[in-house]
Formats: sequence, C-alpha cells, structure tokens
Amino acid sequence: MLRTYYIFTYGFTAIEENFIGKMLPDKKSVLVSTDCFTDLVACNSYAILIHAASVADEDFKMLWNYYLEVGTNALEAIIVVGNTDVPKQLKKRIKVYFGFEELCQDLKYILLSAYCSNKKTVNFSATLANAIVILSKIRCCPGITTVQLSEELEISQCSVQRYIATLTAAGEWIEYDKILRGWKLTDGKSVLWGDW
Repeated sequence: MLRTYYIFTYGFTAIEENFIGKMLPDKKSVLVSTDCFTDLVACNSYAILIHAASVADEDFKMLWNYYLEVGTNALEAIIVVGNTDVPKQLKKRIKVYFGFEELCQDLKYILLSAYCSNKKTVNFSATLANAIVILSKIRCCPGITTVQLSEELEISQCSVQRYIATLTAAGEWIEYDKILRGWKLTDGKSVLWGDW
C-alpha cells in the first residue's frame, strides 16, 4: 500500500511554493498549499510552513494554544517565516526564520529530517498495530492459519511469522496446534489482555 506524506503551506507566493516543491524528500511527499489556516492542524502532515505576514493574530493564538495543549505529541515540523511572537514554551518546537531566503538554506535538511522522523513513527505504529491485530485474531479464532492472517492484514506470511515470534518473545504463549492446523494461545489466555 502506497502511503502519501504531506507538507502543508500557508501564505507563500507561487514562486516560493515552487521552490518548496523542489525540496520534497521523495515522490511520496505531496505539497499542499492551503488557504484555510485551520487545515494546518486538522490535516495529517510531517511539516507545516507558515508565512507569518499572511496570518492574523487570532489565528496564531489558536495555533499556539493547540500546540501548547498537545505538547510533544504533535510530530510535524513547524516552520514560520517572518516576525511572530512564539510562546516561550514552544520556542524549541517551532523554527522561526526572518525571511524566505534564510529558510532556503536549511529547507532541504528540515524537510528530510521531518520526513524521516515521521516515517519512523508511522512504521512503528503500523508494526505495533499489526502485532496487536494478530494477537487478537489468534485469541478470538483459535486455529487461524498464517495464510489467513497474511490475507487479512495484507502482509507477507513471513511477516506474520515474525510478528508471532515477536509476540512470543514478549511473553505471549502462542503455539501451533497440529489438530486445528493453526495458531492458538496456550489455555486461550493472553498476557496483553490480562487473561492470566
């Protein structure tokens, strides 16, 4: 499954947008220029670029309040070009450049770094979700096969077997039942679900 990674921009000129577009780290990255400021926090992205001259004070207050509330849970890189007052608690989190030319020097590195960080998080989340789904399926459907798990999760059979090995190493008592010809939990109990 092909995943798309978004960068949102607000308030830049067409020439600046074109330059930003040339700095995208890979073909999965898509640049979205929005004219609705709230899209910046409503949509999933790995980087947000804002031209401060285009933003009303009340919009910046809304943005700062959002990031103060979510804290370090927000993963995207936030870059502001132009003069703005960033709350003290967010100064390490939000990069401010006085002009677009200054940003241009660092932009490729910033976007690549944000992309790699986001991709690691997405991959870890997918891995964790797949492991939990496999455990749940084995718990609910004793005798489920590797092929069935592979088809349901749309991953390879080797990946299913690695997830099962990982779950077993983490303390789950998963075993292959020769009679059922599939996977089951020993005594039908899971450590993660607190069955013991």
